[in-house]
Amino acid sequence: MRNLLKEPLVQFLLIALVFLGGRRVINADDYANEQYNILIDDQVLLQFMQLQAKTFKPTEAMAALKGMSVEDRQRLTDDYARNEVLFREAMALNLNKNDQIIRRRLIQKMDYLAQGFYDEAQPLTEDDLRAYYAEHKQEYKKPASATFTHVFISSDSRAVEEAKGIADALLQTLNTELVPFENAPRYGERFLYNRNYVNRDDDEIGSHFGDGFREQLFDYQVSEQWQGPLQSNYGWHLVLLVKNTDSYIPEFEEVAQTVFADAQRQQQREIKRQTIDELISKYKVSDQSQQ
Repeated sequence: MRNLLKEPLVQFLLIALVFLGGRRVINADDYANEQYNILIDDQVLLQFMQLQAKTFKPTEAMAALKGMSVEDRQRLTDDYARNEVLFREAMALNLNKNDQIIRRRLIQKMDYLAQGFYDEAQPLTEDDLRAYYAEHKQEYKKPASATFTHVFISSDSRAVEEAKGIADALLQTLNTELVPFENAPRYGERFLYNRNYVNRDDDEIGSHFGDGFREQLFDYQVSEQWQGPLQSNYGWHLVLLVKNTDSYIPEFEEVAQTVFADAQRQQQREIKRQTIDELISKYKVSDQSQQ
């Protein structure tokens, strides 16, 4: 042991330890209070503002910070200091250990921070949008739609054939009297849903009348004459069909704004996925249960 103490390197390390220990004793108050110092500058406040406002545009945040009044800056400083104090005290009490709520919040925070790379994405060009549209055309398909009114004869309180006979006779009356669209409510019986259907999608029509009625209706041609009777889940209907539009895929120009929004969301999802994948790549994941 004595020989070891005679080594110059050991003597140097002992002197250094004594010096450091003495410095801590002399400045004990400073060291004790170091954990209670909160240093705030423009960069700290800038980051705090960005997180509070959920924005990652440094130029806008810096302009807002520089334009603050003394009172507003003090309020911002006080808010940051309050959060920092609560955070440090929570960490000192190890409140972050084995807390699933905090774990979930931290995961959400990192997931949100991954979105900060959105601003680095290259602006989408028209070629990009057209390529996206070509790949997802079916998603922009417009459903078939129709505009019509109807006169209803119920089969709930009478036999189906009896109800159809009443509808057949009423059809002749409607066409003989040239009953217009707006006068349809004067005839027939009360229907569970609507009397008039204007530019309604085929899905809605099917949900109100049944698939059989929907298929027959869209087989009809637009006419000034009343047509039918068509059978629904509730009885028979005489219809005046004034518009019948087949389903179609619109041209790019018609849905350009929607395509842009959809393509941008896809781009953002991809950027976020790549960012998280890069973080994951730094880790080695081992499933001990399978070893």
